[in-house]
Amino acid sequence: MVRIASGLFGGIVILFASGCATYPVFPNADAHIPTLMSGEHAFGEMIDPAAETNLLTMSEDMHDFLENADIFETNIRYTRFRRLMGGLIKGGYFSNVYVADGTYAAARTFRDGRGNCLGYTNMFITLARAAGLSANYQLIESHPLWNMERGHLIRNNHINLVINDISLPGRDKARVVVDFNVVQPDPEFAETVLVSDDFAKALFYANIGVDYIGQGDYRNAFAQLKRAALTDPNNKFVWNNVGFVYSKLGKPAFAQKAYELALSLDAEDKSALAGMVVALTAQGRLQEAASYERRVHWYQMKNPFYHFAIAKSAFIQARFGEALLAVEGAIDLKEDEARFFALRAAVAAELGDEELAERSRQLADQFDRRSRDEVMKPNAKFYSKYDGRQKAPTL
Repeated sequence: MVRIASGLFGGIVILFASGCATYPVFPNADAHIPTLMSGEHAFGEMIDPAAETNLLTMSEDMHDFLENADIFETNIRYTRFRRLMGGLIKGGYFSNVYVADGTYAAARTFRDGRGNCLGYTNMFITLARAAGLSANYQLIESHPLWNMERGHLIRNNHINLVINDISLPGRDKARVVVDFNVVQPDPEFAETVLVSDDFAKALFYANIGVDYIGQGDYRNAFAQLKRAALTDPNNKFVWNNVGFVYSKLGKPAFAQKAYELALSLDAEDKSALAGMVVALTAQGRLQEAASYERRVHWYQMKNPFYHFAIAKSAFIQARFGEALLAVEGAIDLKEDEARFFALRAAVAAELGDEELAERSRQLADQFDRRSRDEVMKPNAKFYSKYDGRQKAPTL
C-alpha cells in the first residue's frame, strides 16, 4: 500500500468540513524546495534530507536466484518470465505475509521474504529487469476514506507492476500485471497509471515518513519527505504529506503552500483540497476556506465511505436515527459492501427494527461471501493470471 500522510501508498490530512475555487499554478515545483524544505520554518534550523536508499540494487542472492532459475539459458522473454514467476512461487514470495510497514528496498525484501506492496514491487522489478524484461511501476489510486473520529482523510493507494512486450503464446507484445497483494482495489473507485522510477522512489521515502508521523517524530518525517521532494518534486503525494506536517507543527501558511503545490500537479486532488480547508481556516481566511470546503463537500457526497464514516461516528455516539440515514446513503451509492449492511443491522437492532436488522445481516453475509470468493477471481482491469493469489500457474 502507498500512504499519504498516514500506507504501500497513502496519506492523511486533517479534515474539517465538508467545491469551486481557483488554484495558484506553480509550474516548477522544485523551485520551492529551498523555502519549504529547508527545515528552518518547521524546526528553526536546517534539516538534512534522509540518506538515499538504492531501491533497485541486486544482491548476490538475487543474482544466484536468477542463475538457479535458468533465466539466462533462453533469450525468449516469455520463457524468462515463466521461469522468474515459477522461482518466486516456489520460494513462497506470493504466499508470504503482507507487512503494512514493510517499505523495503528490493534486496531486503528478497532477503527477508516479507514486505508491503511497494517492497515486493521493488523486488520484482529489479529481478525482472535483470532478466531482460521491461517492467514498470503502476500506481492504483483509490478514492479517499474518511475517519470521522480522528478527523482524517485517509488515502491508502496501491502499487504493482506491469511487464510489457512479453509475447505470450498467440499474442504479440502482451501486457501482464503482477501483484503480490491479496486485496484487490474496487475498479469502481480506483484508477491506474504507470509512474516513473523516481515517482516510486519518492513514494518510498514518503511512506517511511508516514511511519515517523505515526510515532509523532516530525523531524525524521520531514527529513524523509525532503529526500522524497529532491527525488521527484512533481509527486503530489509528497507535497500533501509536507502540508500535513506543517499543519501539525502549527505552520498553516507553509502548509497552504505545500497543498498549493499538490494542487498545481493535480487540481482535483481530494487530500490537498481538504488540507487547504484546514490551512486557510487556521489562518482565519474563512471565505477562501469555504470555497475549498464546498468542493470537498461535493466529493464527500459522492463517496459512499464518507457516509459510512458518518454512520459509524453517529452509531458510537448513540445517535441511531442519524446513523441509519447515513448508512442508507452509503448503500445507495454502493449496494454490495458487506460492511455497510453489517452496520445497518446493528443500527436497526438498536432502533428495535428486527426485520430490517435480520435482512441486513443476511445481505452482509451474502456480500461478505461474495467478496471473499472474488478475491480468487482477479479483476481484469488490474490483474493477469500471474498475480500469484490462486494456485501456481502452469509454467
